Amino acid sequence: MPRLPPVPRPAAAASTSTPDIVAELGRIISTRRWNKGAAYKRLAPSVTAAHVADLFRAPPAPLHPATALAYFEWVGRRPGFRHTTASHAALLQLLARRRAPANYDKLVVSMISCSDTAEDMREVVDAIQAIRRTGGARLALSPKCYNFALRSLSRFDMTEYMGKVYSQLVQDGLLPDTVTYNTMIMAYCKEGSLAVAQRYFQLLRESGMELDTFTCNALVLGYCRTGDLRKACWLLLMMPLLGCRRNEYSYTIVIQGLCEARCVWESLVLLSMMQQDACSPNLRTYTLLIKGLCKEGRIDDARMLLDDLPRRGVVPSVRTYNTMIDGYCKSGRTKDALGIKSLMEGNGCDPDDWTYNSLIHGLCDGKTDEAEELLNSAIARGFTPTVVTFTNIIDGYCKAERIDDALRVKNIMMSSKCKLDLQAYGVLINVLVKKDRIKEAKETLNEIFANGLAPNVVIYTSIIDGYCKLGKVGAALDVFKLMEREGCRPNVWTYSSLIYGLIQDQKLHKAMALITTMQEDGITPGVITYTTLIQGQCNRHDFDNAFRLFEMMEQNGLTPDEQAYNVLTDALCKSRRAEEAYSFLVRKGVVLTEVTYTSLIDGFSKAGNTDFAATLIEKMINEGCKPDSYTYSVLLHALCKQKKLHQALPILDQMTLRGIKCNIVSYTILIDEMIREGKHDHAKRLFSEMTSSGQKPSATTYTVFINSYCKIGQIEEAEHLIGEMERGGVSPDVVTYNIFIDGCGHMGYMDRAFSTLKRMIDASCEPNYWTYCLLLKHFLKTSLGNAHYVDASGLWNWVELDTVWQLLDRMVKYGVNPTVETYGSIIAGFCKATRLEEACVLLDRMCGKGISPNEEIYTMLIKCCCDTKHFKKALSFVSNMIDCGFQPHLESYQYLITGLCDEGDYDKAKSLFCELLGMDYNHNEVVWKILNDGLLKAGHLNICSQLLSAMENRQCHVNSQTYAMVTNSMHEASGSVVSELRGEAA
Repeated sequence: MPRLPPVPRPAAAASTSTPDIVAELGRIISTRRWNKGAAYKRLAPSVTAAHVADLFRAPPAPLHPATALAYFEWVGRRPGFRHTTASHAALLQLLARRRAPANYDKLVVSMISCSDTAEDMREVVDAIQAIRRTGGARLALSPKCYNFALRSLSRFDMTEYMGKVYSQLVQDGLLPDTVTYNTMIMAYCKEGSLAVAQRYFQLLRESGMELDTFTCNALVLGYCRTGDLRKACWLLLMMPLLGCRRNEYSYTIVIQGLCEARCVWESLVLLSMMQQDACSPNLRTYTLLIKGLCKEGRIDDARMLLDDLPRRGVVPSVRTYNTMIDGYCKSGRTKDALGIKSLMEGNGCDPDDWTYNSLIHGLCDGKTDEAEELLNSAIARGFTPTVVTFTNIIDGYCKAERIDDALRVKNIMMSSKCKLDLQAYGVLINVLVKKDRIKEAKETLNEIFANGLAPNVVIYTSIIDGYCKLGKVGAALDVFKLMEREGCRPNVWTYSSLIYGLIQDQKLHKAMALITTMQEDGITPGVITYTTLIQGQCNRHDFDNAFRLFEMMEQNGLTPDEQAYNVLTDALCKSRRAEEAYSFLVRKGVVLTEVTYTSLIDGFSKAGNTDFAATLIEKMINEGCKPDSYTYSVLLHALCKQKKLHQALPILDQMTLRGIKCNIVSYTILIDEMIREGKHDHAKRLFSEMTSSGQKPSATTYTVFINSYCKIGQIEEAEHLIGEMERGGVSPDVVTYNIFIDGCGHMGYMDRAFSTLKRMIDASCEPNYWTYCLLLKHFLKTSLGNAHYVDASGLWNWVELDTVWQLLDRMVKYGVNPTVETYGSIIAGFCKATRLEEACVLLDRMCGKGISPNEEIYTMLIKCCCDTKHFKKALSFVSNMIDCGFQPHLESYQYLITGLCDEGDYDKAKSLFCELLGMDYNHNEVVWKILNDGLLKAGHLNICSQLLSAMENRQCHVNSQTYAMVTNSMHEASGSVVSELRGEAA
């Protein structure tokens, strides 16, 4: 029979004895009547099994074998002394080496008897092999001793070592008996190694020994463990024909296998067969059947079987009751589960820890208060809750969004000296993040460190994701850096959350750079990551890069999902490129969904092609894709924009016929158009219809009416409506405030306009660029004495700085201190008008006030410098920006490098390009934006080629698709130049 591969032997355990004691003990035992002398009596209390082992191994002249054996037996009788496997092994090696006569069987059995661990049993196997190796055949052990060793090894599932002992038995010329084979077969069957078990079974048959029930039961178990229930049932049925009587264990093994495979009906058939076979099902049999019925959802059948047990003469155990409780809890019937607890207590069976934990876990799914009450009563009865118990209650309160109760239980848990584990902390942090309580989530993270635990990637990413969704990307990046410092590797979810946050924070270049970081970390970006980046490119209307990312995703073996197509389609449609979007979808063979159709309908409607939009709705319905209220709202919006209210109103009837309820967006669109057409009574009636249908007006709905009041100068009514909004729990948005400020300005109510600005900021509504434009427009108009009409879009061409200073002073007078957003909005206006000097004066003013410019201000100034060809100034802004910890956008480098090349300063352009390569940018995006979309489109072919070579020399990571794109563009540009030169020569 082939021997199994050996397992490497563990290193010998270090001695724990004292050399002086061992040396003295050796000298004493070498004397006559050593056990009677005062020297040994003084030393005896200090002697341990480790000393004895070292004594037997002590070089260079070990004890005489007879002396060693006598001392081993004598010291073993001392009260409180217990030999170890090490002391046994040392003696056996000493005896075998000298081939001394001894009862080796007795010593090996004794050694096995004091083996408490798998490590001890490995030492036993080593000792058996040492006896054979040094003592030869004359010291061979008996089959009984070998069988005892095999059974003991089986206890620890050490099948590989069992194979070694079996081989030793055969090499000693001994014949395995039925016990030997049965032990081997059972061990390998338990392990699921049925092929090995069957080899031993074959050896048993070939030896002429008769099979017994134990052998067949072992093979039945093996078949069940490997999932071959057909063979298990076949062998069970064949057992009588093989001369083996079936017993309760035979049936129970198969019933367990069938129940685990959810074949409860078959297991119930076996139960009937078992009773006909004069085998009485035991408690374990019934418990397995109850568990199987519960797993299949047959809870009531399981309960009937439980109630029938006393009639069958079987007393349910705590495990049986627990099985029923678990079934009820998993099916959500916690009331019945509590009934089982009462039943078991009434029958004198006390609930154990498992009972309480199971009930508490079940109650925490919607009845956490009851779970906590049960916990308190269980503690009063001696139950000791574990971390799992408390975590279940914390999780229950978290699911119910009762965070304060969850934190209270956490404090109780800590006061009971039960430390939270990572799962408990993870549950808490997850719900704190979801409820925007990020500060507490971060404090909980610090608590994890304080308790000596290492947060895992899920915990870190939960906090990062929470910060990103709140727009606190800087804080998210700090947690990301902490995560890396602590040696916790981020995963795809971590990077995707950061990329989402950076894009929301308008830092697309940093989001793109994370793709490179992901790949360097061995993490492959997924569809969600690419889709998020595509969304970022679309937000900046950079559709060329969006399509490049889409192709890159496909080249990397990823299949774009519905969301990826919807993101690109929606962005194209909103940019009046609906036909391009539709062609793209048709070319890709995409099955259009409700969301895709809605985007296309919106796109074609806004492009003025409402007929095709209506056709798309009909096509959508014919293809079984039901339009919703939002789908119709985009069509209504388009018709109203084209002053086709008479065509829009019948659509409401279509929606009603198709069972689609008109939403707040549709109502607001129609109300807005009615007001525009002067049909105020119709608008009010539709507003009443909307509110009576249960639709709550939105800020946009109110703003429509406020706008109409402001246009006709009814400022009091408009302001009253703002108050009504606030009382109704609807917060005015920045558009609402801007419209009201504009209305106040038109009426010359500048005090009210500035008071509204203060009210806006107090309501945590951040003023935007248009807020300051409107204020400045009306402030300027007032200062000119209504002599000129002032257009908000053109005022930046001729407004003076003195007027700006007056505006800022007026803001301060009304308790509104100018912020970085205030200065940023005014600088943006001057930059749009390419008035760089005024923009720089404003920058100096804000810095003088102790307000640091943000990333957006620097970006606008760099663009303005490039537009006005002040490249030296632009370079200084880039340098200042980096010094402040900001990373310039790639567009800024594109403007600068292309502008420098336009001016002929190629060396500076090349130097600047090499600097940016050392920064954290995605090199594919560098090629897209600077080389392809910048230099090549501007006609700078030679410098583009040089910069591409510089990237190659620096081994920048650029994928094959990007490289092919730029080289093809360079070849096309080169061919175009040659053609032009030939044309000129001709």
